[in-house]
Amino acid sequence: MTMRNLLGALTLGMSGFAPAAAAAPHYPQIAAIDAQPTAAEAAIVRSVLGRSFGKEWSDYERSGHRVGFTIGHGDLNGDGRPDLLVLFNDPGFGYCGAAACAGYAILATPQGYAAKPIDLAYFVERVVILPTVHGGMHDLRYDDAHVVFKWNGKGYQ
Repeated sequence: MTMRNLLGALTLGMSGFAPAAAAAPHYPQIAAIDAQPTAAEAAIVRSVLGRSFGKEWSDYERSGHRVGFTIGHGDLNGDGRPDLLVLFNDPGFGYCGAAACAGYAILATPQGYAAKPIDLAYFVERVVILPTVHGGMHDLRYDDAHVVFKWNGKGYQ
């Protein structure tokens, strides 16, 4: 598949890259967000987050940089599909603080991946997906913190 065809498949619905639904996952899940993405995963992340960040993303990459990130997988909504969990690791892009970087989730759908990311908290390397559910999404903890983030229908708080 050419890069042009790959990017074309990443439009809304992102058909052709749908992760297979698996058996119902067990919780809690501990997702290490420390892997290098496959080429297909990187294209999905760059498409979804690039659209979300708009000019800020494109200007940064036009200046000769590539936004750096690592990924992990976890099922945030219990549908048996592995969602992409993304952690920036590029302080030059501006979404890393003194101790952690911004994280995002891109939900898997039957057709591929959602076109809009979900903002996650700043964290270092790990998301704990808890068995408790609010609004159809599993509660989260980050790294070794004890604070639980709950889905309010629009985002995690």
